Amino acid sequence: MNNSKRFFLFRILFLPPLTGFLTFLCIEYDFTKTLNGIDLIFFGGLFFVFAITINTANLRRFQAIEELAVLWSLAMSYWQTGKRHLAEKEQEKLQHELREFFEKLRFLMHVDVVGEETKEKLLEIDTFFNKLSLIIESFRKTEKIGEPELACLLGWLEKMYSSFEKILAIKEHRTPISLRLFIDWTLVVGVLILTPQFATFGVYGVLSSIIIMCFLVTLIKIQKILEYPFGKSIDHIDLRLKERARRRIA
Repeated sequence: MNNSKRFFLFRILFLPPLTGFLTFLCIEYDFTKTLNGIDLIFFGGLFFVFAITINTANLRRFQAIEELAVLWSLAMSYWQTGKRHLAEKEQEKLQHELREFFEKLRFLMHVDVVGEETKEKLLEIDTFFNKLSLIIESFRKTEKIGEPELACLLGWLEKMYSSFEKILAIKEHRTPISLRLFIDWTLVVGVLILTPQFATFGVYGVLSSIIIMCFLVTLIKIQKILEYPFGKSIDHIDLRLKERARRRIA
């Protein structure tokens, strides 16, 4: 189990009972206080910013899915064109490179791939694009491919590189960690501070505080999952494309 899952389990098992216990103590010692408007202003502002960060992370996730679809469509376009115009040996080379590209992409995009390992994988991707440009030169040798078609193939290459760079940027650039930590802990501490207000509802206040803290911790976890769209979680974008590549690029 990784540190993120341990941290989430710790928070979901510790914070809601702590909130309920503090609310119970407030009831027990008659420490109840109604903060008219303060809770709405406090949480309204924070949840507004929190909603923006979740929405931004979700948009980046959908953009990654869209760019991945673009990569698939361009790879299939190259393959279908290659089957029509390239010699058998060149077809096999193109097939191998396209299949391996998605496997290299999977390793590079994984959240645990950082530092020197990232540089190594990036070099492999650059090598792929160099080889693909050389294969495009093979199209030039065929009699059925004219200059407009070659220009189209080069345009596909440029678009493929652009989509790859966008996906890479989505992996490397996220919501600033300082903003995420501030919102995260401010929301959690805010619920704890407002336990005297929960206490005004009696036993229902204890239940309400526990439920609200559970929802809050879960929402923060969802936001973190959206910030890292490529990983091992079932909610991450599945990049295990090896079998799909062998099935479609055939």
